[in-house]
Amino acid sequence: MKWWEKPLRIAAVQCNYGEDSLSILKNHVIPGDFNTEQLLHLMAEGHMASYEEDVHGSRLDEYLEKAHKNNIRVIVYWNVHSMQKRYRDSNPEWVQRDKNNDEVTAYETHYLLCINSEWYETYSENLKKLCKHNIDGIFLDGPVVTAGGCFCSACSKKFEEKYNKPIKDASYQEMLNFKVDSVTEFVRKTNAIVKNINPDILLYLNNSALRADVTGSNTRKVEPWVDMIGAEGGFVWVDKNTTLWHASSMAKCIEAQAKGKPTVIFIAGDHKPHSYYMHTAEETKILYAQSVANGANVWYGIHAPTYIMDTPGGRAAKEFNSFLARNEEYYSNTKPVSKVAIMWSMDSANYYSSYIGISDFAEVAKVSGTNRTAGTKGIEKHGNHYKAFMGFYEILTRSHIQFDVVDEYSITDGSLSKYELLILPTCGCMSSETAEGIRKFVANGGKLISTFDTGFFDEKGRFFEKPILADVMGIEKFEALVEYPVSGTDFMRIDRAQWAGEGISADIIPFTNYAIRFIPAKGVVKLAEALEPMKGRYEPLPGLSYPCIVHARYGDGESVYISGTIGEIYNAKTNPDHRKLIENIINKLSVPLIITDAPGSVEMVLRYQEDKDRYILHIINMTGEMVRPIERVIPLNNVEITLNLADIQAVKANLKEVKSLKCITAGKTAIDIPFSRKNGLIKFTVPEIKTYEVLIVE
Repeated sequence: MKWWEKPLRIAAVQCNYGEDSLSILKNHVIPGDFNTEQLLHLMAEGHMASYEEDVHGSRLDEYLEKAHKNNIRVIVYWNVHSMQKRYRDSNPEWVQRDKNNDEVTAYETHYLLCINSEWYETYSENLKKLCKHNIDGIFLDGPVVTAGGCFCSACSKKFEEKYNKPIKDASYQEMLNFKVDSVTEFVRKTNAIVKNINPDILLYLNNSALRADVTGSNTRKVEPWVDMIGAEGGFVWVDKNTTLWHASSMAKCIEAQAKGKPTVIFIAGDHKPHSYYMHTAEETKILYAQSVANGANVWYGIHAPTYIMDTPGGRAAKEFNSFLARNEEYYSNTKPVSKVAIMWSMDSANYYSSYIGISDFAEVAKVSGTNRTAGTKGIEKHGNHYKAFMGFYEILTRSHIQFDVVDEYSITDGSLSKYELLILPTCGCMSSETAEGIRKFVANGGKLISTFDTGFFDEKGRFFEKPILADVMGIEKFEALVEYPVSGTDFMRIDRAQWAGEGISADIIPFTNYAIRFIPAKGVVKLAEALEPMKGRYEPLPGLSYPCIVHARYGDGESVYISGTIGEIYNAKTNPDHRKLIENIINKLSVPLIITDAPGSVEMVLRYQEDKDRYILHIINMTGEMVRPIERVIPLNNVEITLNLADIQAVKANLKEVKSLKCITAGKTAIDIPFSRKNGLIKFTVPEIKTYEVLIVE
């Protein structure tokens, strides 16, 4: 086992304005219950740091000796995406340039460096020397290629050699491929240098993990060349519009892409974008809890001097580190327990209308809210894959449904077969290989939920006359796009006597901004119909309608197709009837693993520790005072929970072995919780749920 395969609590002081580095180690890292440090402050010039052997080598050796004596692993930070003005002044050819040959700046006062430039030679020579020190790891902050691509002389030459045309004539697809290939090659070459010198050096990098066109870093492409997958799931611009699930969603995404390698969520202690102002204690605890609950290590970074830790947020981080240090055994070698998967479509993200949450990298790469939309033929208006994904993410989480995130690789590598249900939220772009994998999944008994124009475009955004999964979705023919341009004129009618309408508050409920009008295939069951657009809000309801939700059979499996942008609408408006409708459909197609009366502001994550043969239930309470940032979490009392262990394949053979249920967060000593067991259902009541509770089922 590699040293980084154990739970990591990584300290990161992301600046130095005069503090002594050994004092930071002594007064912050060691007493903060961190077991690893991502070391920037030793090489720092303000908030930036790059390694130079002649400048930093001897000081690094002294630091490593002191850190290792205190059982602190040291990962050396290296900024490979931006540089200070003094480097730019002496090496202007290192700077990325836009199509107009203007320099691309970063963080207003720095410059985006180009990994294809001569900078790489200086970098590689220093990297070889760094690896001969007694370091434990290397972290690359970047690389980042600006959203429109770099047009410097080095990139221009390299592009023309590959594509036989000037880079200014590059298509969107060619530029995207060039960016991804450049970043992947850089990481691969870095890996070769590091591992040839010392294979026990951990190598990982910062990564958006969502859209390759943001930075050029495609997680699936760089994964073979790194030892851990990380993402800025904890760099949070907290305001009233911030999702509650910021860190959780990113942790699930990178776990899906890591192929069993460790993952890490980078948590900024500061309330972005204010580097000198910290999160509240509750926001800090929630970011920590969501990261570790979803299998990720924690990296906790501050972007101000260490005095800033003497704040409620800083103290909360130390307390959480202490808890994790005491209970390390419960956070290693765990895997999610899920029967439902939701698709993050990389093709849709890159070649369809989409969005990526705010992060440092999104800003520095000059990313706008949407990227290139798919072709305009057939469907002139588009949904938004990211917002549809986050809408369904929230529905699933609020309904306490256990689920994983998958992508195109998961479809084709066979890992999809372990799930009962796959959800495709506005996955507009789809290759024939991905479609065939989904088709086989459903034919073999799998269940499918798809929305809006899923599969209406190929993997590069070219329109199909008929969706590629039409036979599975129950679509005979695509007729037209229906738009509801006036807010409040969109409605659908649902039969509340049918299973899909159970618990819905009314027969007529709001619909969505856009929908697909289609002719259902023979044998398809209509679950709901959409009313035609009204001329205005204060007009009679239209008499005309068209099918908008259908239930189809395909092979041994089933499909429910929702023709509207329901994920996007829920992401924006959180209509409770929309959530109830989706919950009904999911529970019809997949038996729930957790049943509880906890409110939707409580996230529950069930994981399994195979080597210990035990289940770990993480409970994260985000019930605050209806505003972000959260200042106070309202404790919940006597919350009832049922675990449906009988429906989990891994536990069937050991069902009678479940003997204890204990809470390890109630105090430094675990407390037993009474439970009943019948037919594989474990029922119990949690006396009190504060911000974060952990229950162990053995």
